[in-house]
Amino acid sequence: MSLTQPHGPPTILPVSDDRTKSPRRGVFLADVLANERICDHHFRLILDLPYLPPTRPGQFVQLLCSKPGEPTPPQVLQWAEGQPPRFIQAELVDRQPLLRRPFSLAGRRDHAHGAVELDIIYRTVGVGTRWLSRVQAGTPLSVLGPLGNSFEIRPDKPSVALVGGGVGIPPMLYLAEALAAAGKETAAFVGARTADLLPLRLLPSREVADDGTPTHCIAELAAFGVDAAVATDDGTLGCKGFVSDVFQRWLDSRPWQINELVVYSCGPEPMMRAVGETCLARGVDCQVSLERTMACGMGTCQSCVCKLKADNKHGWDYKLCCADGPVFDAARIVWD
Repeated sequence: MSLTQPHGPPTILPVSDDRTKSPRRGVFLADVLANERICDHHFRLILDLPYLPPTRPGQFVQLLCSKPGEPTPPQVLQWAEGQPPRFIQAELVDRQPLLRRPFSLAGRRDHAHGAVELDIIYRTVGVGTRWLSRVQAGTPLSVLGPLGNSFEIRPDKPSVALVGGGVGIPPMLYLAEALAAAGKETAAFVGARTADLLPLRLLPSREVADDGTPTHCIAELAAFGVDAAVATDDGTLGCKGFVSDVFQRWLDSRPWQINELVVYSCGPEPMMRAVGETCLARGVDCQVSLERTMACGMGTCQSCVCKLKADNKHGWDYKLCCADGPVFDAARIVWD
């Protein structure tokens, strides 16, 4: 018996709604400009690409957490009948990532001649991100994207609140930049389990308020004129407790802003549920970016389903986090 084993990453052609226009997504080769440790377990990855289709806050990319290479001819393995084959591919016999990993965009800078810099903030939690944490400047990386939908910036809402927790904070940074460009008055609420897990830089000349008051204390947000309140579960930085509770107290102290406010949130699902339910009870518009395990990022594998309210006999329907989201109206989500 024999089994054919292909080697190397598959070739994926850019996808476009109109063949006469630029592709809306594709596979692109990027060079690592920097891969800096921010805090315990968090890194900021800066990628340089000669071109990337336009992106919006809330979208994500899929990174191949191994060095991209040219496809090699398939191998034919022989084995005796009645015995299992002996595989030799590293991703099958060793701890090497096989699938791409999804990462939200923390920022983008466009340069001359179409060149693009992307910011990605990630936490080391498994084989893929541990490999990524060892990547040096100059290393090529394969980028699939941009993927997913984006946050909607409401022209009729002058005030904004951002609520981010853990690895849900990075897309809030990209969104803060877009909100500043749109002239929105923005306050941010960021949370982590402990100070050592907050993936942000503190301004040395500013104190973090311990009562949940937003201040000019986070460098990445202060760059866009955004004050931030910090909450940690153990009280090692800012206000002790859940960031969703800090946000709720702030919201209840401003009843006059209810009709002018829109809220955006990303982070752990219990946090987003609390934020969404707080907003729903007070009539505040809220958009959340859900997190799910994604294998393909394009709706093919059907692995990232979530429940949304629907006008049918069940009262809900399945949607794909990658293709229909990841951003959804919090009022439509069925929280399990």
